Amino acid sequence: MLGTELCRALAPSHAVVPWDVDEIDITDREATRERLKGLRPDFILNAAALVDVEVCEKQPDTAWKVNAVGSQNLALAARELDCPYLLISTDYVFNGATNAEYDEFSTPNPVNQYGRSKLAGERLAAGIWPRTYIVRTAWLFGHRPRNYVDRVLTAAEQDGVVRMPEDQVESPTYTVHLALAVSRLILTGAYGTYNVTSIGACTRLEFARYVLCAAGKSVPVEKLDGGTPARSARRPGRTVLDCRLYRLVTGHELPAWKSGVDEYLSQKR
Repeated sequence: MLGTELCRALAPSHAVVPWDVDEIDITDREATRERLKGLRPDFILNAAALVDVEVCEKQPDTAWKVNAVGSQNLALAARELDCPYLLISTDYVFNGATNAEYDEFSTPNPVNQYGRSKLAGERLAAGIWPRTYIVRTAWLFGHRPRNYVDRVLTAAEQDGVVRMPEDQVESPTYTVHLALAVSRLILTGAYGTYNVTSIGACTRLEFARYVLCAAGKSVPVEKLDGGTPARSARRPGRTVLDCRLYRLVTGHELPAWKSGVDEYLSQKR
């Protein structure tokens, strides 16, 4: 979902070589090294991840292999090739137990294996290669099946009601906006960790209400008591990121999350 938009955003000014999971196994260090050595890229951008929180919790070795070791392998390759490396990371590196916004220097404390494995990927990469960008973002939606906007609209159409929890607060981020933000960041040469999300935050319940309103759907939205049932992985409560550093370094910021929903629906139509 994000990788496609990154290709579109970068293609006008870069020769993009997109590899999907069936074309490169980033968990295989030597194969990854040889594949990249043959290409000799000027930049390595890693949007690959195991993002299913429940799968990560039930299969922690797989999560760490992809999210931590995969990032390590790409950082090692970037160091060998002397090219910058960028890792897409997540707000789930925080525990969400505060009403304050998290900046880049807030102390991470993930509550599940997805967050732990992504934090490990961050630290491994930054420790291996100084020319590393880490972009922490949140709750992505974009033009791929079963994204969160479509899930709301599908539930409305099939069930006549949308049931959502309100036990989490995050910043829904449109992948088109995030890809453009990444394309601006990599021009700066200012390596480091950046929070990059849409402006504003909401619960799943609030998000669903806005999506239905913007789509012109008069469908009731009900609170799902007790959060989502049958979840084995804990979720952080409130992970709103302070994106000030990205704005100061690039001179840009992402639009509000509602603008992202509006643009998504416009494109979908």
